[in-house]
Amino acid sequence: MKRLIAYTSVLVCGFASVSQAQDLDPDASEAAARAALAVLSVAATPNETLSSLSFLSASGNATNLRYTQLRGGFKPLDNGLYLEGLVAYQNYNPVLIFPEIASDSEVDVTWSSLAATVGVGWEQLIGNDWYIRPAVHLSLGHVTTDAVFSNFPLFPGRAGDTSVVDGNLYAFGAGGSLSIFREARFGRWESEFRLRQSFLEFYPINEPQADDARANSNQTTLFSRHRYPLDNVKLLGRPSKLVLDGGVVLYHGDSAMVLDTDWLATAGVGIEVDTTRIGLPAVQAGRIMLNGIVADSFSGFSVGFGIRF
Repeated sequence: MKRLIAYTSVLVCGFASVSQAQDLDPDASEAAARAALAVLSVAATPNETLSSLSFLSASGNATNLRYTQLRGGFKPLDNGLYLEGLVAYQNYNPVLIFPEIASDSEVDVTWSSLAATVGVGWEQLIGNDWYIRPAVHLSLGHVTTDAVFSNFPLFPGRAGDTSVVDGNLYAFGAGGSLSIFREARFGRWESEFRLRQSFLEFYPINEPQADDARANSNQTTLFSRHRYPLDNVKLLGRPSKLVLDGGVVLYHGDSAMVLDTDWLATAGVGIEVDTTRIGLPAVQAGRIMLNGIVADSFSGFSVGFGIRF
């Protein structure tokens, strides 16, 4: 597997000349589609270590990851039914690509992904304030590159086929998740603990040259958040709380391959404000968080906003 090395910002990407283009394997089209699906799968899977509305920026040696997430969940009825949704945009370079695409070559490219995911689950108390929530998920997304390759089509055709795919790939995904969580009090601290396993499989939509390409997002998330009252700090004339949180995402399979890491950790600090008198229906509090991000191949930060019902 060879890394696609990028040298440009999110908005500008240069061109690469690949002298090894003649070494393309006939299966390069399927391999490139699989790589694109794997990139999309990272964006399409809810990341519970980040706030509901988050802006993440991280970088490393020739690595740049920017990710924006709008995620939320709620129980619409007085039973265990749970609905959640995600809209995410991701801009990422480089990608650890599959060897069939071009052996011994480095290509200057940035991948952009847009995804929407919905989930339907059922929440059940299992004892001692611990809950379990299985859910099923469906996702739609689009991934593209913002570079054009000279003599190196991103999705080349089979041997003898001169047509190429234009670097845009639409996809759908399906899968499920299982969450176990607890909310508890320890003195004046309010704490929550979450463990989530998610698995989604992604397939191209109407892309014959992708052949049988598929990729999965297989993630394990561990997360905790803790709140403590700030008696002498009033915001908007209302009580406030110190918020501390931390978590780790463990990537497996294709997710780990494209990110070039099998883990990502976050730790953050923020403040939460009581909003019960502002007039927002059902909203109890709003918070702002600043988190540090670290992984094998990059590090950075995220700014997040959240609400509590």
